[in-house]
Amino acid sequence: MRIVVHRRAARYLRRLPAQEKDRLVTALRELAEDPLKQPGVKAMLGRWSGYHRLRVGGTRVLFKMVAEEDVVYVDHVGPRGDIYK
Repeated sequence: MRIVVHRRAARYLRRLPAQEKDRLVTALRELAEDPLKQPGVKAMLGRWSGYHRLRVGGTRVLFKMVAEEDVVYVDHVGPRGDIYK
């Protein structure tokens, strides 16, 4: 699958320290291989219905899969406490 990262998520990734950025980039590359089989991936409910979250330490990645297009859209990346607001 192809990964498409939203502008706000890319901006957050650019501002991270190198070590955290490397962890997240590696997790996103693994996400492209098979999104639902990755550890830490969980379907969201309620307001975020249709999205999945990937847990990477204290950081969360919210993404939506479109199987017809073979694309994973990464919409939000941020700390656990702020990402769901």
